[in-house]
Amino acid sequence: MKILKSVFRFYINGSIHVALAICALIQVTFMKFEIPNQQIFLLFNFFGSITAYNFVKYSKVSKLYHRRLTKSMIGIRVLTILSSVLFLCFAFLISVSTLLYMMPFFALTVLYVVPVFPNKKNLRSLAGAKIFIIGIIWAGVTVLVPLLYVGESFGLDFLIELIQRFLFVVVMMLPFEVRDLEYDAEDLETVPQKIGITRTKVFGSILLVVFLLLTYLKGEILYSAEILSTIVLTIISLFFLWGTEKKQSEYYCSFWVESVPIMWLLVLLSLENLFG
Repeated sequence: MKILKSVFRFYINGSIHVALAICALIQVTFMKFEIPNQQIFLLFNFFGSITAYNFVKYSKVSKLYHRRLTKSMIGIRVLTILSSVLFLCFAFLISVSTLLYMMPFFALTVLYVVPVFPNKKNLRSLAGAKIFIIGIIWAGVTVLVPLLYVGESFGLDFLIELIQRFLFVVVMMLPFEVRDLEYDAEDLETVPQKIGITRTKVFGSILLVVFLLLTYLKGEILYSAEILSTIVLTIISLFFLWGTEKKQSEYYCSFWVESVPIMWLLVLLSLENLFG
């Protein structure tokens, strides 16, 4: 049992779970636009996500405590190094134009943690901006770049999908902001800090309603599996949003909330098989 717990913690803390969630969202995008077999692009993003997230989470820790890292941190460092090497290997199989599309989101990720602004501030420390920056990064990486990678033309469905993904990610970040209420500095001005926990849930619910209604504005890619999967996803997201409390279980956000994109993919796969 101790071994299983250690493996699970490594799976979460090593950002493998969040990387799978990102790849799940990319695959959802490909399925909605009927784009098959993009394994290289998915692997490129999987290893890139592990590298980026571990850089965000552990760069300061590794720098300050490199002489006395725990076994867990040593394992995460090895995982990050291996992932960065594989990420670079897959980057050689990706077109230069796609890499250029990725650059703004890579830059945002770096600026999110590196203090390049006055008073040693980074993007994360900008009042009220944190979840919206993450929403932009995730929407770009899971919708904009994948569709540009396959040469999809920028139309109404493309734009709606991009907006929907941004709204979805913002909502999924709200439970994390509630969890971090007692740790975040007041000058961060997160949504729960500004309006309270209950109103945060109402705010997230409104965004989910908009997210759902936008589906009906789509034309070319609108089909039964997409409509039903979006309805199911909205219900699942509402469940986790309203189940969020200031004091929550250790893995409520880092496992269950981050599993919602994977649930979305599984629901979409099941419905597509059902409807043929």
